[in-house]
Amino acid sequence: MKKSERLVAEKFLLQRIFEEDPDFVDHTMEAFSLSRSTVYNYINRLQENGELERVGGSMPYRILYKTARFTLDTSRERSEDRMFARDIAPLLADLPANVQKIWRYAITAMLNNAIEHAHASAVICVVSRSRLCTIVGILDNGIGIFRRIQQDHKEATGDVLTTEEAASLLYAGGYTGAPEGHAGQGIFFTSRLMDHFAIRSDMQLFTPHAEDVADDGGERFRGTAVQMALDNDSTRELSAIMDAYIDPDAGFVRTEIPVARFFGGAFPVSRSEARRLGAVLEGFREARLDFSGVDEIGPDFAHELFAVVARQTADLCLIPTNTNDAVAAAIRRAERA
Repeated sequence: MKKSERLVAEKFLLQRIFEEDPDFVDHTMEAFSLSRSTVYNYINRLQENGELERVGGSMPYRILYKTARFTLDTSRERSEDRMFARDIAPLLADLPANVQKIWRYAITAMLNNAIEHAHASAVICVVSRSRLCTIVGILDNGIGIFRRIQQDHKEATGDVLTTEEAASLLYAGGYTGAPEGHAGQGIFFTSRLMDHFAIRSDMQLFTPHAEDVADDGGERFRGTAVQMALDNDSTRELSAIMDAYIDPDAGFVRTEIPVARFFGGAFPVSRSEARRLGAVLEGFREARLDFSGVDEIGPDFAHELFAVVARQTADLCLIPTNTNDAVAAAIRRAERA
């Protein structure tokens, strides 16, 4: 088998192991017409290269990552682009151009948040790569993102938010505690660019991806920890993600809310919950409300959001998606009211 064909077969094998396919050997044999001994030769080669580790058990191997760690002393350096270009970009230089662009945007945006908003003295960036994907963690020892949102919101409105409510303000995009210098879009777009994205601070988790909730260890972290992961062969394009939400003339006017995540997995029933959701949509023209994972909604919630709020913001189009029959019926009743 040619080297290029072998590399494709090895990557297929790694993917099967990553997905914990118990028949990873047989499936690789079938996909590439290989003998069992050849597949095990590949496994041995991957172990020798430090890409696989034998651990035993029902899934006898696991993927290994090559990891690099960098620390930014904010008293000496406050330029996220320099850190990226000097330390991180060389580690990603062999990735497709579209993937490099995404990582440059995502990492510099998250570093900037840590440098300018967290009041952190140190920011750590950890880059872990396998042949399949890249994982980046950015950790700071600052105030903590949700505590910062709580403080800013109290100063601006006098209202005291829970940490869960503070996290919910990030889902629509456009929230910032420093409107004179920031548009508040970095977290929103980064979370849509990544395969996996999560922010943890204290005991609170922010993620638009329901599957990432199951991975939450509930660990207390005093500062802010951001974790991002992206397939090395992702076909996602930075410009396409931006264009989905940004109007060339009007700017960032389209958004989407994972309703289940916005309410922490709770069953939204009250008018105050609807008003809280409506408040984060101010300034948008179109909002897709993803009801995946929401089994039902209360009639007061539905009426307040789809009748009262909808009438008060006539220039905002609310688009419910992924509704089950019960949720769809409640919305229809509210819209007819």
